[in-house]
Amino acid sequence: MIGFFIKKAFFDAWDNLIGLVVSNLGFLLVLMAFSLGMQYGGASSLLTIMILIASVVLFSFHSVGVANITLNYSDYKRVGFAGYKEGIKTFTTHAIFLSALNIAIIILATIVLPFYLNLGNYFGLILGVITFWILLTVLLSIQYYLPLMSRFTGDKPLKTFKKTFIMAIGNLGTTVFLAIYNIIQLALTILTAGLLFSFTGVTLANQIAFKLLLLKLDWLEENPEEDIKHVNWEDILYEERENVGTRTIKNMIFPWKD
Repeated sequence: MIGFFIKKAFFDAWDNLIGLVVSNLGFLLVLMAFSLGMQYGGASSLLTIMILIASVVLFSFHSVGVANITLNYSDYKRVGFAGYKEGIKTFTTHAIFLSALNIAIIILATIVLPFYLNLGNYFGLILGVITFWILLTVLLSIQYYLPLMSRFTGDKPLKTFKKTFIMAIGNLGTTVFLAIYNIIQLALTILTAGLLFSFTGVTLANQIAFKLLLLKLDWLEENPEEDIKHVNWEDILYEERENVGTRTIKNMIFPWKD
């Protein structure tokens, strides 16, 4: 699965390169607005908090719009700006929940965790370790939030959030690999000035990983006698392999010459 995931993630990104760049520009604008806001309003703690909250909200709403676009990318469809607007309209409550969740993560990482660790005693160390593991668990699980939201549109935000833990714990190896893959993407983002990879690349990767895991779960449901540790990925991914197809560098750069 891992090898095919990397291949599909690359080709899906390549086939929708312009869309990825445009979506990443949205994230870049939010980060720039946050940076400028902090630069000119950083003297006031209240203003700083308001700028931070506004930036997180904008980031979260843009994320759900991009999630709807990347969902279609992973299904070999293109929806453009209409899909972006539809995503924000459909998943407004999920965006609000995601905003609150992102703010909670920031508070845990920048205030609560350092506070406990700076207490300088065993009690603070224990609370710090507990906070760290809570934070790590949420960060690993939240990778499935937007894909779950996109695929199960009837679920409310809290139900979606609960399902993220089920997916993360039930597919721990894939979850950890996906986190490492996304960290590498974010690191490569620096080399492309935020236009390639970035948060749209992360969202697309999460969508693809979740789609492949759903295919596995569907296969296990249809084949209850099979061992979950030895699933037949060749069978599961047959249709996806056909959709992705076989490509060459020439075909990717000059598809009209084939």
